[in-house]
Amino acid sequence: MSSYRVWYAGRDPYHCIFRMIRLLQAKDGSIPLEQLRILDMYLMYPPLLHRLTLTSGLREKLRGLRIEPPAKSFVKLPGTASVWQDLQLYQLTALKRLAGLGILRREDLLERNAKLDHAQAPANLVEHAASQNEQEKPLLHFLVDDLGALPLSGIDGLVRRAGLPSRGPVI
Repeated sequence: MSSYRVWYAGRDPYHCIFRMIRLLQAKDGSIPLEQLRILDMYLMYPPLLHRLTLTSGLREKLRGLRIEPPAKSFVKLPGTASVWQDLQLYQLTALKRLAGLGILRREDLLERNAKLDHAQAPANLVEHAASQNEQEKPLLHFLVDDLGALPLSGIDGLVRRAGLPSRGPVI
């Protein structure tokens, strides 16, 4: 009898590191840590974007991405808050590893922001991230530029629009 190993990208901190590098590379500037974690969740599970409460303009841009809704997805996704909680451990591990390696700028981390330190990031990893970003350019643009422009908190904030718990662990 043979045994199979199942790999879940959402539960792999190294895959999370790569996704975060992709997001940070797509953004020209720093990203608040909580916003980075939210954008990472949507990069990992794009069908969850359909569960966001969006303005009509953003909803139209989302339609243009042609992302399958969660009901038509191959994998049955739980609620957004459950996915958020499940990713938390792996995202925090990834952020600590990036900080420990000096790939995130320490000055920005002190202000609870993340910014890629290109001098410390391995060149082949950054190149691979750039290649992936180019292949998924519309999605990255929507995440970083459109969703990233929304305030993080408040009545129209990204946390509320996503249906995430407003109180969570401090990272």
